[in-house]
Amino acid sequence: MNIKSLLLGSAAALAAVSGAQAADAIVAAEPEPMEYVRVCDAFGTGYFYIPGTETCLKISGYVRVQVDGRSDFDIDGVELQDGGYRTNTRAQLRFQAKSDTEFGELHSQITLRANSNSDDDYYLEESFIQLGGLQVGYFYNYFDIGLPGETVLSDGGPIAGADYIGGDTLNNSIRYTFATEAFQAYIQGDAFNSQAGWKTDEAGNDDELGVNGLIGGTFGGVSANLFAAYDFDYEDTVIASTITAAIGPGELGIFGVYSFGATRYWDFSEWTIGAEYAIAVNEKFSIAPGVQYWDNILYDADGDYDGGSAWRVGVTADYKITEGLTAKATINYTDVDLDDLGDGDRWDGFIRLQRSF
Repeated sequence: MNIKSLLLGSAAALAAVSGAQAADAIVAAEPEPMEYVRVCDAFGTGYFYIPGTETCLKISGYVRVQVDGRSDFDIDGVELQDGGYRTNTRAQLRFQAKSDTEFGELHSQITLRANSNSDDDYYLEESFIQLGGLQVGYFYNYFDIGLPGETVLSDGGPIAGADYIGGDTLNNSIRYTFATEAFQAYIQGDAFNSQAGWKTDEAGNDDELGVNGLIGGTFGGVSANLFAAYDFDYEDTVIASTITAAIGPGELGIFGVYSFGATRYWDFSEWTIGAEYAIAVNEKFSIAPGVQYWDNILYDADGDYDGGSAWRVGVTADYKITEGLTAKATINYTDVDLDDLGDGDRWDGFIRLQRSF
C-alpha cells in the first residue's frame, strides 16, 4: 500500500463518518416565550403586576424581637400588676392589591400577624376592600394617627391591670373618605366586636354600634386633625386631636382627648393631653422625650367620671442599623393618684429589634 492509497482510504472513511453524524444531528428546540414580572410604579414603590393581569401586588411585612420589662404596680398595698419581664417575637405579612377601574382605584389588603407569646396562630389584622372613597372591612379608625415616641398612650390608660372597655379602634366598619393632597375628611360606622360575631354581647346589649368622623389637613410643615366618635350603647361622645409639626431639628407631636363619658372608644379619663418631641441627632439616631397627663381617671356605673389623676414621663430612642433593620428602646415612669383610694407608681419599657421589608 502506497501513500496515495492510504490518503484516499482515510478520506473515504472521514466522509462516511461525517455523513452519519449529519444524519443524526440534533436540532435545539426554540425556547418558550417567558413572561417576566413587570414593575408597577402607578401606586408607589414595591408593586409588581400579577402575571396575566393589570392588578398590582405589593408584599411587605416585618419580624420583630422584643423584650418588655416593668415594675410591680400596686395602690396602697393592693397589687394591680406583677412586675418582671417577657420576651416576644412577632411576624407580620401584608398583601396589598391595587388596580384602576372606571369607579376609581380598587384596593384590597390582607394583614396577618402572629406573636410567639400568644396561643393564637396567625390572626387577622387590618384587612379591607376599598373602591374610590368607599372602604369596608376590618380596619382602624383615626383616633390615633401616631406620635413619634412611645410614651404617650392613645389606646391605653394609666391604671395598669384595670379592666378598660375603651381603646376599641379596630372593628368591622364602613367608611367614606373625601381627600385631596392637603385635606381629608371621613365618616365611619363601626360594629364593635361582640361575642362570637353576634350583634348582642354576653350582657344582652344590642346597640353595639358606633360612628366616628375626622377632619384634617396639612399646612406647610404642620398636620392637624379633629376626631369625634359616638357610642350608641353607652350614649356618649369623645373628641380627640393630633397635631404634628416639624420644628428645629425634629418633630413635635401633641395628642389631646376630651370625653363626655366612658365609651368603647375611650374610657381612660375625662381628658388627657400628651406631647413628644423626636430630636434627629443624625441620619440614623433620634431621641424622643415625652410627657402625658390624665384627669378624672375613675368613673361610675353610669360612665360618669368622678376623680383621680395620673401623669407619665419617658424617653424613646430609635437607631437605624442598616437599610431595613432598626432598633428601638423606651423607658417610662407613671404616677397615679386615686384620691381617697390611694396612689401608686410604676416603671415600664422595652427593647426592640425589627427587620422590615
